[in-house]
Amino acid sequence: MGFYVNPGVGRFLIDIDDIYVDKSEMVSDLNKYVGKRDRFICMSRARRFGKTMMTNLMAAYYSKGCDSRHIFEKFKLASHEGWDKYLNSVNVIMIDLNGEYSAAEDKNKVIKAIQANVLKDLRKTFPTVELPMGTSVAEAIADIYDATGDSFIIIIDEYDVLIREKVSEEIRKEYLDFLNSLFKNNRLTEVIKLAYLTGILPIIRESVQSKLNNFMEVTMLTPGCFAPYFGFTEDEVKDLCEKYGRDYEQCKEMYDGYSFPGTEHIFNPTSVIRAISLGSYKSYWTPTSSMEAITDYINYNLGDIQADINTLLEGGTVDVDTDQYMNTVEVFSNKDKVFTYLTHLGYLAYDVVDQTCRIPNQEIRKEWINAMEDAKGFENVKRFIDSSRSLVEATISGDEKAVATALDEAHRNVSSHLTFKLELSQQSAILMAYFYAAKYYKIFPELPAGDGFADVVFIPTSGRKPAIIIELKREGKPEKTIEQIKSRHYASVFKYHHGKGVLLVGIAYDAKKGKHMCKIERLADVSEVWKQE
Repeated sequence: MGFYVNPGVGRFLIDIDDIYVDKSEMVSDLNKYVGKRDRFICMSRARRFGKTMMTNLMAAYYSKGCDSRHIFEKFKLASHEGWDKYLNSVNVIMIDLNGEYSAAEDKNKVIKAIQANVLKDLRKTFPTVELPMGTSVAEAIADIYDATGDSFIIIIDEYDVLIREKVSEEIRKEYLDFLNSLFKNNRLTEVIKLAYLTGILPIIRESVQSKLNNFMEVTMLTPGCFAPYFGFTEDEVKDLCEKYGRDYEQCKEMYDGYSFPGTEHIFNPTSVIRAISLGSYKSYWTPTSSMEAITDYINYNLGDIQADINTLLEGGTVDVDTDQYMNTVEVFSNKDKVFTYLTHLGYLAYDVVDQTCRIPNQEIRKEWINAMEDAKGFENVKRFIDSSRSLVEATISGDEKAVATALDEAHRNVSSHLTFKLELSQQSAILMAYFYAAKYYKIFPELPAGDGFADVVFIPTSGRKPAIIIELKREGKPEKTIEQIKSRHYASVFKYHHGKGVLLVGIAYDAKKGKHMCKIERLADVSEVWKQE
């Protein structure tokens, strides 16, 4: 067993020695392609969506020379007929390109270092086959096949890192030649039984497509039969929450939102694991790249992208033509390409039927809000965000007049002349106006509480903010809505809230004047909630 050649079960054992969701059935789907024409697969998905863990699983299953039967016999894979057809029977070469590039002392020699290291492992694994110094990996596995009949599975994790890092043209050419030698080499037709590349982006068409046009692309847009493996499914998250005593609804609100035909609910797996482990439902999205990933590309300010971003922040959907995107990281000539790129990064979810994109969940919404506050040239969006931030601050400080004024403006923006007087439109205006609150709260419209349904409930994600209940009326006085909150015991929903008290917010709408009125009452601490029951 080697580090690169037949790495075996070691890394997989580390993965499963913790909170783990059994995704072993993906091997059954991969086995259908072993030795077939479509054996070249590039599976791209967003960061923190389990790409590396899946490569570790594959290495544990396929690696020749180890025995992992006792492990997989306990997993879902074993329920499939012929599940062990390729178990520990094919030589695996696994390369973590991101790790290799990050660790390389001389970035200009990273490909040479990879070739030398893999060749070193091949010599140890096949000591009877002569592999002279300077032999390439492609030449080596071809010679090994000629001498022994042994075939190979090639796994490259983060295949696109050298493209995304925008390395020198010399390194890029050397890397493309390396890929070409492995995957477009007639001598290796029978040698490579399966090639599996992972990355954030699909095949980069501007430079890699000509080298890898024989790869089947499995993406955040078109995952096909692999959709259940792109993240955690609804049932998997429910099982985790039940097993570890966590709140499924909070997990769903924060981390769900990606969907594919036949797989309607896909959760961010890393964030779910963190929330389950720590018991805290906050954003675990990688903060280092999120700001750049959004602001660098929306700053192109193409077309009416500002209006579309407003729609996305409000919780709406935006039409997007994904066919225009050429899998590039350098040139964006229209907003469709920008939104498609952000979909591949996980900042948007795509509906293949409606051909629309949206912000998938509260975790990602927070990242959008943070990014837009730092974006350049987006004054309209910033004003929109500033207005919502001011509304949240006014509510918490008890400024009833400022809240009423802000809601007047929001109602005019969200309502057509046909729906302006409808309570549903009023609730939509409330949700739109308070979108900034997603940074600090989980927001629930029509939440079952006490003896009825509270119109809008804000549950803080930390103890630094007060809980908020908003009750809406089309006519009458806001004081009446406060009375309804109390008489129907809506505040009992905060039984386990130990933050900065509870705010009762009554909103009444005067349809004739087109004006809102607001009344805010503060419960000093949670113990006052029980006086209402």
